[in-house]
Amino acid sequence: MTGASQDERIQLLRADLERVVGALSESLAHSNERFARDSSLLHFNLSYEVAWKLIQAIAARDGVDVVSPRAAFGFAHRAGWISDEVTWDRIVRTRNDTVHLYRASMAQSIYGELPTFLRAFDELLQSLLKA
Repeated sequence: MTGASQDERIQLLRADLERVVGALSESLAHSNERFARDSSLLHFNLSYEVAWKLIQAIAARDGVDVVSPRAAFGFAHRAGWISDEVTWDRIVRTRNDTVHLYRASMAQSIYGELPTFLRAFDELLQSLLKA
């Protein structure tokens, strides 16, 4: 990938991350709890996927090969883009759990953690807008 197209991809991913994190925030504020939960879980997953792919693209631009979400968030921590490793470990584990989301009680439990995760995504987003 050429430098220009790599920079374009990074810009597109930044815009995508800003959009999906905003949608996560809107979903969490929705008054219909069932809709808010389901929509928020969807936007959590999207935020996660876009975030790690954006970190991966920035790392590649900087000559670092990042091959997994956990490696991407570790790179982001070392770069100073995220400050709370414990929350990001919970985010990675929770994202893995959402693949097996069958019960409403499990969805409700994850939904309860999303405001904390939103703050972490917001912190990352603000850092990545400058990177």
